[in-house]
Amino acid sequence: MKGSVAVLLCLLALPAFAQKALPVEGMSEQQRADYRKLMLGYVDTFRILGRAKACRLEYDAAPLLREVALRHGEKSEAVAVAGLGFAAGAENRAIGAELEPVLPAPMPCDVVFYMKDMRLPELPASLRTD
Repeated sequence: MKGSVAVLLCLLALPAFAQKALPVEGMSEQQRADYRKLMLGYVDTFRILGRAKACRLEYDAAPLLREVALRHGEKSEAVAVAGLGFAAGAENRAIGAELEPVLPAPMPCDVVFYMKDMRLPELPASLRTD
């Protein structure tokens, strides 16, 4: 766990470019639903990247983590959620019912290999500030 936190902190120090997302405070009901769906998408994406690490595949999660930090802020809930997803995938453990309503089956390493060109979920239009 300490190693995962150290990696997460190192990744956050790197620059990146991305769209900006609205802050959670003051969101409408639809925006909150879109935000929750986006957070679940981040968990899925970073769980697979963490699984790639466990499979000893050299996938770089840094660009995607930087994009999350740029979208939401370096100290945002979204960055924490991404880090939890990465650690859960690397350590093959559950996060919790709020972030993973259904615990996914562990992805076999030979399948993870084909996920190397993963992208983040699109930022919903309702959450964009631009």
